[in-house]
Amino acid sequence: MSDDSSKMGRTRFATALAAIAAIGLLAACSGSGSSSGSETAPAAGMTAVAEAPAPQQPPPDLTAKRDVVKTASMTIDVDSTSEAADRAAVIVEDAAGRVDSRSEDAGSGGGRAHTSVVLRVPADKLDGVVRQLKTLGSVRTAETTSEDVTAQRVDLDARIKALQTSVDRLLTIMRDARDPDALIKAEEALSQRQADLDSLRAQRDQLGDRIDYSTVDVTFIADQIGGPAQYQGFLGQIERGWDGLLSVVSAVVLLFGLLLPWLAALTVFVALVYAVVRLARRAR
Repeated sequence: MSDDSSKMGRTRFATALAAIAAIGLLAACSGSGSSSGSETAPAAGMTAVAEAPAPQQPPPDLTAKRDVVKTASMTIDVDSTSEAADRAAVIVEDAAGRVDSRSEDAGSGGGRAHTSVVLRVPADKLDGVVRQLKTLGSVRTAETTSEDVTAQRVDLDARIKALQTSVDRLLTIMRDARDPDALIKAEEALSQRQADLDSLRAQRDQLGDRIDYSTVDVTFIADQIGGPAQYQGFLGQIERGWDGLLSVVSAVVLLFGLLLPWLAALTVFVALVYAVVRLARRAR
């Protein structure tokens, strides 16, 4: 009986040891599992950040700098149109501008003298020049317009860049070409694209000039009908009579020059008729 009780005691002791070992093993596994899980989560997070696409940069703001073409037109009544045009030229030259064209009409007995000028001034000085021009006389009309050409400028720049790249590529092909036919075709394509590139550059230069320099169309009109006042006083009337005489003589000379071919033809015709009449009388 004692042997059986001792065997049962050893069996219980072994079972208790096995249970304690199993509990320790489970605790170790759970600890390692939790630590590995905590290490895996940050690694996965770093991988996701590393693999995430970089944020795209915002497109360039085209509204930061706008290209604007400004033009102005004015009609001004003045005492002397020539003097007003001269003063306008001085104003524009002081503003680092230029006079593109000028035309004058002295007027007539029923019309007013007028002078038209086309001025080009730096765009940033247009408002100041317009204010100074208004002081030259009495303003009839004045208008200033603005045209946004940013899209046109961007399009020209892009086309010029693309054509320049194509020209450079064709030059590379021609340099490395060994086939005469390929070289000829490349030269033809290069000639056409170079012409297109030159045309686009000319358009871009013209557009840039319009952007940098504003155009001002000014027409000066005389206050008095028939041009500026003159022939004042007794001596003025003598001068007026002399000028009238010269005008009449000049008109007569011009009329004689106009009728001279007709007079010559009429003289020949009369001479032929006279000769025919003389011959007829002699025959009788």
